[in-house]
Amino acid sequence: MATLTAANPRFRYNADGLDAMAKARRLIDGDATFNAGQFLYQKNDGLVYTCESDADTGTGGIQFLAMETVGTALSVDTTRKEMAVITAGDVFEMNELDGTVAETTVGGLYGLDVTSNICTVDLGDDSNTAFRVVDPSWVQSPFIDDSADVKARLLVEIIEAVINAAIA
Repeated sequence: MATLTAANPRFRYNADGLDAMAKARRLIDGDATFNAGQFLYQKNDGLVYTCESDADTGTGGIQFLAMETVGTALSVDTTRKEMAVITAGDVFEMNELDGTVAETTVGGLYGLDVTSNICTVDLGDDSNTAFRVVDPSWVQSPFIDDSADVKARLLVEIIEAVINAAIA
C-alpha cells in the first residue's frame, strides 16, 4: 500500500483503441491559470476556462485537456494555447481524490474535484457526475498499483452529456 501523489489526468486510449487525441488551438481567458493535463471548457464568448470542482452538464462541461502549463494569468484574452479535444470514448487515468478504489466502483458515475490545479475523481460525489469508472488501475496493472493505494489511480470516461454540455 502507498499514498500516491495526485497528478492531472493522463489520456490512455479512445474507443477505437488509438493512443492520440486531436489537437486544437483556442483563445484562453486572460485570468486563467492551469497545469498541463487539467480539464478545460469553452464558453459561448469563445474563450477557454478551467473546469472547477463539480463540473458537469450544468456548468459548461469538460471539453479539452490542457497540453501545457499557464502558471501566471496573461491578463489578455488574445492568447491561443494548444489543447487536446476530448471526445466520447476517451479513457483517462486519474487519481481518486483521497481514498482507495474498489472494483465495485466500475460503471459508477462520480464527480470532479479540482484542488490547486489538479483534477481528481471524487468517489464521494455522485450528485455532480462527470465520470464513468472503467476500472481501478490495480486491476490492469497489479505489479504497479495496489488495491490498498490511497489517492489510487483509476481509468475513467467522461460522460458524453458532460462533453456536450451547454456552453455557459
